[in-house]
Amino acid sequence: MTRISRFLDLQDEISDFIGKAISWMSLAMMAVLSFEIAARYLFNSPTSWAHETTTMIYGTFCILAGVYTHRHHGHVRSEAVYHLFSPRGRAWLDVITGGIGLVVFAVFFYVVFDFAADSWAKNEHSSKSTWAPPIYPFKSVLPLAVGLMWLQSLSHFIRDVMVALGITEPREEVTEQ
Repeated sequence: MTRISRFLDLQDEISDFIGKAISWMSLAMMAVLSFEIAARYLFNSPTSWAHETTTMIYGTFCILAGVYTHRHHGHVRSEAVYHLFSPRGRAWLDVITGGIGLVVFAVFFYVVFDFAADSWAKNEHSSKSTWAPPIYPFKSVLPLAVGLMWLQSLSHFIRDVMVALGITEPREEVTEQ
């Protein structure tokens, strides 16, 4: 039981670390956009790279933020019927949906891993601007994020199974802001 608890706690710590680390990307986006605005409107010299850079940063930010959001149960879910069940009943519902989610994430990981590997093999660069940056590093974020989501889902699944079987009591989730 202690090894399982250590895994669950470690996974939560990883998800929290990812969320806090990527929060700094919002500052990077603001800096790039501020530079572009100044270059365009103050110096009449727009950049060829700012828009695409912020798009890549934002995409990375959003996909990795899902891990932190999932860890804190922040994704939208329909709770009209969910709260009619006891905590163990809710855990059983979460076991069912969590099991389906694990399968979906595993398939999605397989697909996005090939997607990223293909991009690396082609040495893929963007065709959206004259800057043409490499995009394979950003496509590599997809399998990373899906893998982290799968691990966080596994963590939730294990906890839900333990609650559903009466091994542990439901945890009060404290959402960090």
